Order: sequence, then C-alpha cells, then structure tokens
Amino acid sequence: MYPFIEFFIGIHDIRFVVLAAVICLTSAYACVSLLRHARKSAGRTARVWNIISALAVGFGIWSTHFVAMLAFRPGFTLAYELPLTALSLLIAIGVCGAGLALAIRSELALDRFLGGAVVGVGISSMHYVGIFGLLVGGTINWDAQLVALSIIAGTLLSGLAIMMAGMNGKRTLFGAAGLLALAICTMHFTAMGAADFSGCYPLIAEGGAIDGGMMAVIVALITMFILAAAFGSIVLDEADRRRTLRERERELADAEQLAQMGHRLELALTHMGQGLALFDAEGTILLHNQRLVGLLNLPDGTDLIGRTLRDVCAQVMSATAGEGGATADAIAQIHQRHRDLAQGGGEVVHGLGSEVFLRVQHMPTGDGGWVTMIEDISDSKRSEAAISHLAKHDPLTGLPNRNRFEELFATAIDEADEHTSKLAVIAIDLDRFKEINDSYGHAAGDKVLSALADKFKSSVKPGEVVARIGGDEFAALKPFSSMEDLREFLARMNRNLMGKVAFHDTIVETSGSMGVAIYPGDGTDRSKLLSNADLALYRAKAEIDQRICYYESEMDEQARQRRAMARDLWKAIEDEGFTLVYQVQKSIMSDTVTGYEVLLRWDRPDHGPVSPTEFIPVAEECGAIIAIGNWVLKKACEEAVLWPEPHKIAVNVSGVQLGQLELVDMVRMVLFQTGLAPERLELEVTETAIIADKKRAMTVLKQIKALGVSIAIDDFGTGYSSLDTLRSFPFDKIKLDRSFMGEVQESEQAKAIVRAILALGRSLSVPVLAEGVETLEQLEVLRFEGCMEAQGFLLGRPGRIDWEQDNTVVPLRA
Repeated sequence: MYPFIEFFIGIHDIRFVVLAAVICLTSAYACVSLLRHARKSAGRTARVWNIISALAVGFGIWSTHFVAMLAFRPGFTLAYELPLTALSLLIAIGVCGAGLALAIRSELALDRFLGGAVVGVGISSMHYVGIFGLLVGGTINWDAQLVALSIIAGTLLSGLAIMMAGMNGKRTLFGAAGLLALAICTMHFTAMGAADFSGCYPLIAEGGAIDGGMMAVIVALITMFILAAAFGSIVLDEADRRRTLRERERELADAEQLAQMGHRLELALTHMGQGLALFDAEGTILLHNQRLVGLLNLPDGTDLIGRTLRDVCAQVMSATAGEGGATADAIAQIHQRHRDLAQGGGEVVHGLGSEVFLRVQHMPTGDGGWVTMIEDISDSKRSEAAISHLAKHDPLTGLPNRNRFEELFATAIDEADEHTSKLAVIAIDLDRFKEINDSYGHAAGDKVLSALADKFKSSVKPGEVVARIGGDEFAALKPFSSMEDLREFLARMNRNLMGKVAFHDTIVETSGSMGVAIYPGDGTDRSKLLSNADLALYRAKAEIDQRICYYESEMDEQARQRRAMARDLWKAIEDEGFTLVYQVQKSIMSDTVTGYEVLLRWDRPDHGPVSPTEFIPVAEECGAIIAIGNWVLKKACEEAVLWPEPHKIAVNVSGVQLGQLELVDMVRMVLFQTGLAPERLELEVTETAIIADKKRAMTVLKQIKALGVSIAIDDFGTGYSSLDTLRSFPFDKIKLDRSFMGEVQESEQAKAIVRAILALGRSLSVPVLAEGVETLEQLEVLRFEGCMEAQGFLLGRPGRIDWEQDNTVVPLRA
C-alpha cells in the first residue's frame, strides 16, 4: 500500500490529480448522456449525437490524460511532440466514436459490451501514443504485467460502462458514467505506474513541440468544451423529459379515444378461439386476427391484409403439400369450392396432415363480401377416433376386441371366398392364468396379457388378425392357401405364448393352448367356426403332450353328448331324479361303525346308471353342481336325523360349491331346518378344490367349522398334498386316497407313503381314514401301521341302510 501512496503523493501534484478526476467524470457523464440521446434518435440525428458523444469522450480522455501528466513530477519539465499529441487526440475521438457507434446500433447487451470494449481500446491507444509523444531523453522502462493490466482493466470497465449506458433509469446513467470514469482513471494511473522514468532526462523543446504551459491552455479550452457538452446534455435531458411528457399526454388522449372505439373489436379478435377474416367483394382480405394465421400454419406475424382468397389457398396448400408442392389445378379447384361456398354460405372440413382438422365457415355480408370463420376441431376428431378405437379395441392390450374381431372375421370370410382360399380360425387360451393372478396379483396378470399382446402385434403379418375376446382368451384369423403357411403361423403364435415375463422381482413363465377350425371345411358360419375352434382348444388343454389341436367332427359329437347330459341333469334336479347311498366307515381296532359317507347316484332316463365321475364334471361345467350339492346336503341331513343311531355323515363338497360364500348360509339353514346336530355332519373337500381359490376357500371353511361342523380333507396323497394347506387350516380328519391301497401289500414305496401320512396325522393330532380297503391283507397293514379308521368294499359296499338288520348297508343293484 505504501508504494501506491508514495506513487500519488510523492511524484504527483494531488491538485491536478483531483482536477483530472473531475474532468474525467464530467466527460464520462456527457458521453453517456449523449449516447442515450443517440440511441433514441434515428438516421442523421443519431449520427450527429454519435459524433458529439465521441468528441465528448475523446476530449475527456485526452484532457484527463494530459491534466494527469501535468500532475506528474518526474523531476524535470515535460514537453510534447505536436504530431503525436494531436494523433493521440484523433485516436481517442475516432476509436471511441467507432465503439460508441456499435453500441448505439445494437440491442443486445453483449454487442453494447463489445462497443464499450472498443472504447477501452481507444483509451489505451490514446494513452500510450500520448506517452510516446513526450520529449525526453533516455529510455522509459515498462513493467509488462502492469501494461497488460492497464489495457485489460480499461477494456473491461469500459465495456461494462457502455453496456449499462444502454439501460434506462437515472441510477444506470450515473453508474455508467462512474464506471467509464473509473475505466479512464484506472487505465491511466496503472499505465503510469508501469512506466519507469528514472533513466530519462529532459530535451529542449523546439519547433513542433508543446511545453507544459501551452498544454495547460489547450487542456483548459478543451475542459470548457467538455463542461459545455455536459451542461448541454443536462439541458437536453430536461428538454427530452418535458417533450416526452407532452407527447405522452397527447398520445394517451388519442389512445384513449381510439381504445374506446376499438376495444370490443380488439378483444373479440385477440381472444376468440376461432380464426376470423373479412373479405370484400373481390375476395381480398380487409381484416383478420392472428389466430387465423396460426390455424393456417403460416409463419408467426404473417400479415394477410391485402391478400386474396386464391393467394391464401395457394400458400396454405403449398405449405402442406410436401416436396412436390400443390398443382395449379388443385389450387384452382379448392379456390372455386370456397368461392362458391362464400356466395351462398356454408362450411367444409379440411385436414392439414393427419393430425390437424379445420372447420371453415363462410357467411355472406350482403355487399358481396363475406366473413370466414376457421375453427380447430382436431381435439374432437381425435376424441371421435379414440372413442371409435376404444369401442373396437381392448383397453389393456390394444388388440381388437370381440366386436372388432367379428367385423374382421366377416371381412376375412368374404376375401377367402373371393380368392378361393382358406381361413383358419384359432382359439387361444393361456395356461394357469388364474394361478398367476392368485399368486402374484392381478397387476401381474395384466402385465402378462400386455406383454403377450405386444408379441402378437409385433409378429403378425398383413392379413393376419389376433384379438382379445375376454379374460385370457384370444382368437386369431389366418388366411392361407397351403398348410405350410398355416403351420408357420401357428408355430409363430406358439413361440409368442411360450416365454417369460418380468414383473418387479418375479419372472412369470407363460404358455398356452390353441384350437384350430378351418373355413369352409369345418363350417361356414362364424359362430360355428368359433365353437369348433373352442372344442379343439378344450382337447388341446386336456391333452398333456399337445398344445395345438385341429377340430375333428368327433369333438362335436362329444360336445352334443355333454350338452344332452347337462339338459338331463337340470331335468333330474327338477324331478329329484337322484338317490343317495351310504358307505360305512369303521374303526379298524374295534370294528365299530364311526360314520357313513354319503354318495350320489343317478339313473339317467333311457341311459341307465351313470357314474359320478362322468356326470359331476358336466354338472360343474354347466353350473348344475350348486343345485345338486344343495339337494344332497339337505336330503342327507333329512335322512340322517331320522336314524335311530346318531352316526356321523360325510358329505362331499365340490370346488365350485366351495367358491361360493353362500355355502355357509346353506349349511346353517339345512342344520336349522332338519334339526341335525352340527357335530354329526362332516364336509369332505379335496385340496384341489381349495387351491383353486385358497383364500376364499379357507374363509368359507372357517365359518362352517365355527358352526360345529367337521371338515375332512379328501383324497390326500394325490394332487397338491401341500403341507401348507394342513398348516393353514385345522382339519378334523385326513382321508388317505384309495390309490395307495391297491399297492400297499406289494409296494414298499406305497407302504412308506401310507406310513408317512399316518405319522403326519399323529404329529398333527388329526385322525386318518383310509379309503378303498378291499382285502384283509390291506386291513392288517393299516392296523399294523396304526391307522384308526377305514372304508371300502371289505367293510361295506355303498347302499341303503337297513336299520332292522343291525344297521346293515344293503348294496344297490343295477
């Protein structure tokens, strides 16, 4: 800090330093003020103000420099060469004038900064040329770093000053003047600090030189010019302010009058959602709003006033016609169409591309002209298209839905007839889809359906159709002329079905089955073809080693037989054509009766006795099983309540019944109506029936058990045989499936399974009853292994109970 103070106080006359600063600040204010006047003017006036501002800053820089040089005391008197001194003044005026001209003509802050930077270059150039104009002997030593710093500082500060000068407001005016003054002073004194005059000595001034006294006179005159320019700029500022106020008052008065006249029209044109244009009788546009320009997809700000209807048609058609452009005939045709509509009034809809639709309305004005209204109806068109798509496509997968499939089906049959080709109708069904929903949730099921639909859509070829017709059911159409084409399509669809779908952290494996019916060989009616394809699909799902089955006429016969049996089942329900028989259950250790299993028998009219293994699946398929199961439950309880001995009865419940919450109310009502004690009733369910909907099944079973009714798990050892099922519900009995009894004597493996199930029952404190006992040897094995109960032909065949003969079960004969 001390060398810096010494630099000013020791070798400078502080009075001249202060005077230089005042001159610098005054000229800077005059320059900035005049620059603003120039920016507000135009043409010749702007050029005049540019010259004046250049003179003000040029003289100010020059005067500041030489007043500061008068303050400089190097130890000898300074003199100046007249040519270089004059050149430094011209450089200050010319270079700074060029920078100011750039700032005056620019609107961007960056351009004004660049103009200010040019002014900074002018300041530096003037200074160093002025220094070179000194008449001194010896050599001036320069500090290169300070020289660079002086130039950079002057350039940056000048750029910021001129950039700020382009802003409005008094604060920015004084701020810009202060920055410019700071730029001049910083540059000068930093440059002087970079010069070392210790090795210099004075030279005698000769002709063409200026001594210090003369320089003082010149600086004084220039200072008077600067003061005059500053005072003049102040006067101009005040005059501009007053003139601006007067002009603003006049403009406000005129604007208010015009606003009252055009306010409603302006609001209507600006804010209306439609495009509007007023045409005269010659078809020339007299008035329009900007909304019209936007709707016609013309460049923003396009002025259509004075354009004719034909010009507008040509411009719009050329913009939307593409590379080829619009032909003259096409332009003439559309122009004549709108001209005709304009005469009588009317409207037409035009599409600009595939996404934009405009409704154009023409309304005659009575003087030969007309008003045109243009409205964007793209949203309504898209809504119509979306509604139409939703009506014909599945919302989840995007595939055609059943209605759309029927339309495509009819079209495909017509095309097959026209081309004398064949048409394959394929019914597609996913395997274990219900398990996916139950195990992972419906969101996973939706993900699987969407993923498969994406595969279908990406693999189909022209003419091929894949639709979702409900749930996990799909249908496909494949026109073909050779079986190779059909087999290739089926293989492609099978690859789509067989795969894996990622859902969160789970990988779901997918597969499916397909049934194929061919038009016209397998039917000519759409419903018949679909029905036959479904029949083939059922066989494909039933077969273990086949995923694709073709329709065969025998399937139709089997389907007719099942439908006939379903009709007879419903008839038997109405006529109570079923009978109940009972098979005894006994204790292996004491040979006493522990209960009876209720079995259903049906003597079908004109067919004779039908096995439950045949008619129960049909009853489940047609929905008759609910009514049959309710009848069996009620009938068995009515009969059991009349028995002289209070034996327990076991009634089988199908999986369909178990899926109905109404089963609980049915059991409660039957017990109440018949008066049977709940502990005498035992319901037998298979684990397969539970697994179909485990959550619902467990809820139903728990409510039934709460009534006091026993629950037994039937056919244990086959199907799932899940330990989790035994853990999830406290069953009252485990019934060992009859399939193990046939091999228990010879097969150690079968015997080991029986032993394991019996041990499991003991560990869970659940009694085990063995079914299908037909020989004494089987009974001995069970007794040896510790089985408590059994039933089978050895202990008693199914039949009616004769209570007069010691509770003997009398077998029914066919």
